[in-house]
Amino acid sequence: MRVVKPSHLLIVGLLISAFALSNRFFAYQKVIATITDDRLLEVSGLEESYVNPGYFWTHNDSGGEPTLYLIDRSGQIQMEVELEGLKNRDWEEIITVKKDDKSFIYIAEIGDNRAIYDHVSLICLEEPIFQGKQKLAIEKSALKVMSFQYSEGSRDAEAMLFDRHLEEFVLITKREQMAMVYSFPFEPNEAPVTIQSKGTIPSRNFTAADMNEHGEILLKNYDSIFYWNSSAKPAADQILAWKPMTLDYTPEPQGEAICWYQGDFYTISEKNKGKPQEMLFFQRLK
Repeated sequence: MRVVKPSHLLIVGLLISAFALSNRFFAYQKVIATITDDRLLEVSGLEESYVNPGYFWTHNDSGGEPTLYLIDRSGQIQMEVELEGLKNRDWEEIITVKKDDKSFIYIAEIGDNRAIYDHVSLICLEEPIFQGKQKLAIEKSALKVMSFQYSEGSRDAEAMLFDRHLEEFVLITKREQMAMVYSFPFEPNEAPVTIQSKGTIPSRNFTAADMNEHGEILLKNYDSIFYWNSSAKPAADQILAWKPMTLDYTPEPQGEAICWYQGDFYTISEKNKGKPQEMLFFQRLK
């Protein structure tokens, strides 16, 4: 039997510690805000604002007002933006995209708990600029809408990101044992178009996703946050290969939102079983 000398054990221990440290990119979660405003009863999306640095866009889940809320890092609402002529059937995700010298908001109305809707949609508007606490109304004529359906039949989804390399949206379904992954460009239309799955991944219950300008990907379900480092590969291909890192994370009561912000990231939870909606901060380790 080979005897391992103490010095060798020390070296092995240091190597293991170094490996663990090299794979821990973010500090453990920290509560930075508790949502107490009654206008935010079931928060289901969170995204960085580009034209309003330091602020975030959010919205409520199904049955809420067709309204976007601009909040600060303390969880306080600074501005309301109502989308006239729309209903919030089941808004589940929000994404901001910079293009040229403008920024656009995309709202993903993709929730379908019972898989009963013929189609779902993406709603696009130019990002409003904050000019002091106020309420804005955006006319329906200023909105662009893409309606789509799945070739595999109706299904529920809550997680979507924007692939900034391909300029396509990537959608991950929720309730299947093997979640389905879709990738498609935004194309406003009058009649729904059909999109087809690119494949499946060995997990489920996904509730939020985001991709930053560097190609880093976050994907979360109720139990875990999955992370992919920066890459030039298409986001859908990376997700389908299913080789993510699982980040340190204690699950929220019903965590349904995640977003990047200047290299760090945030999550937010819905109000659930009397527990408060908390905004969590994950700081990148230098």
